[in-house]
Amino acid sequence: MWRNLIGLLKFLDKIACTVKSHVHGNLRHRCVRMGKKIFRLLHTEIIDIFHQSFSRILAEKLHKIILAVIGQPGKFRNCKVFLVMKADMIQNFLSFPHYLYTGNFTEAIERLKFWRVVGNSAYVTLGTMLVCTIISFMAAYGIAHIPGKLGNVLYLIFTLGQIIPFHSIMIALSVQLTNANLLNNLTVLIFLYAGFHGAFGIFTYVGFLKSIPKELEEAAAIDGCGMFRCMWQVIFPLVRSTSITLLVLFFLWTWNDFLMPNLYVSDSGLRTLTVAIYMFKSTSGSEWNLMLAGMTLSMVPIIIIYIA
Repeated sequence: MWRNLIGLLKFLDKIACTVKSHVHGNLRHRCVRMGKKIFRLLHTEIIDIFHQSFSRILAEKLHKIILAVIGQPGKFRNCKVFLVMKADMIQNFLSFPHYLYTGNFTEAIERLKFWRVVGNSAYVTLGTMLVCTIISFMAAYGIAHIPGKLGNVLYLIFTLGQIIPFHSIMIALSVQLTNANLLNNLTVLIFLYAGFHGAFGIFTYVGFLKSIPKELEEAAAIDGCGMFRCMWQVIFPLVRSTSITLLVLFFLWTWNDFLMPNLYVSDSGLRTLTVAIYMFKSTSGSEWNLMLAGMTLSMVPIIIIYIA
């Protein structure tokens, strides 16, 4: 085992020497920027650390590689770096860490403007659930009660609407929204989602509505119940389980969607949570620690709703 450890340390030395002797010019400048990002992300004293001799040596070797890439260690003397590589983590990858570091979550909340983007996502999601459920149920109720072939034709049209992928019409839709000056509008986004999810809602509701006996509606009509009152007070409670299923699906599809808000909402103050998390990724690199922290935070509202 010690032979393997010594070989690893020699390998780290070789990497440090190679990087230091071959990084020049523009590439060196890029490495300096990358080094600054490493110091900013990792966050505390440069070798804070290790309790066992091998761990301490390994930390120094990693430090040596970082300084070789940066090239100007004196310039970053006051930078803070956090290298949490406990000896038990090196010996057993599956062991739990003894140090709980919450700096990534704090920085992610601050840079995401977390509460604003959560509010935007909640507005779009809840609005989509409400609008899509109402429109789907009313359309399905009408289709289920249209006699003859016309009802079957309409049902087929809405069913075929599910097979049209969003990617095939997103460019044309973007052009239309631009011409109508409807970009950067969360309410417009709600109705777009309602249009795309509504086909599935109608398809699901029609199947259940056709199984409800007509005698219930006839009895309600005899008691003086109008069409709309019968629809909402007599029939809608009977499809409660279907409505709950659709609400859960609409919630998941809207909350987790990235493509539509990314295309049609460019205002930084109107970004949804998924788009805001993606901003941690850029052409020069990805801040994986903040991205993963943001993804973890995005699951919290769903877990709370599930528990509640």
